[in-house]
Amino acid sequence: MNRPTPQLIKLKKWMRKSTINFFERNQDVIAAPSFVSLCNQMIVDVMSSGFEVISRDTHFITCRSRQILSHNLKGDVFKEDEIFAAERAMDDHFERLHEYFDTRIDQGEKKLEMGGFSPNEMQRVVKNYETKTVTNGVTQYLDILAKADYYITILHYLWVTSELSDNPDEARRVKLNTEREVRHHLFGIIRASNTHYNNIRRICNGVVEKRRQERLAQAERDRQKAAEKEAKRLAAAQQRQAEQRKKRLAINQQNLDAEQSEMDGLSSPAVVAA
Repeated sequence: MNRPTPQLIKLKKWMRKSTINFFERNQDVIAAPSFVSLCNQMIVDVMSSGFEVISRDTHFITCRSRQILSHNLKGDVFKEDEIFAAERAMDDHFERLHEYFDTRIDQGEKKLEMGGFSPNEMQRVVKNYETKTVTNGVTQYLDILAKADYYITILHYLWVTSELSDNPDEARRVKLNTEREVRHHLFGIIRASNTHYNNIRRICNGVVEKRRQERLAQAERDRQKAAEKEAKRLAAAQQRQAEQRKKRLAINQQNLDAEQSEMDGLSSPAVVAA
């Protein structure tokens, strides 16, 4: 059965402009079209500022860095330990957040049910936001955003129904603190990805710079070898010219000596008879 295509809010409509411009500068990057359904503006704002960053960071860590290292290092030198460590750290971070929101959602749904409300009765006016998924890390990020969005909706219902606290001030405080905590966790993903991105980029830049220095040194050695070869060629050519000149002079001298001897024989005085 074919599913109807959802009405999407285009990427350029919701993604905040930045100095990264990852999708404009890397149009050849393989990206799977996708979308995420959200209803809370707070989550949309977090996504609009962080989506391009995590797309760039995770793509560089998992894809671009391997291209750079494999291009600039020999197979027996190219080690992926640093890349694997960064990928594992990001996977662990994603896993922790999945567990965090799964736990909070489960607690929130149970609290709603205890208050006589079913999670299925919550009204959520969702919008489908167009995305491009360039790595599995981006997929995980979008899944976490969807969970965070759902959790914030549950939190709002608990606040409205006074299930957070019978005291309005206390309920408001819990709601605001929880929202700040959610934002902190979501921006924490970006901080973590950016930290690993900078570390891997520093490694790649070091390899590229080292390779550049090696190419410059090799080019200098090649120039020196070419200069030495040219100097030897000129010296050999000069030696051949000197030998040829010496040979010509010797031949010319022999010819002169022969001609002189012949002339001396013709001009010798006749022997006077006694």
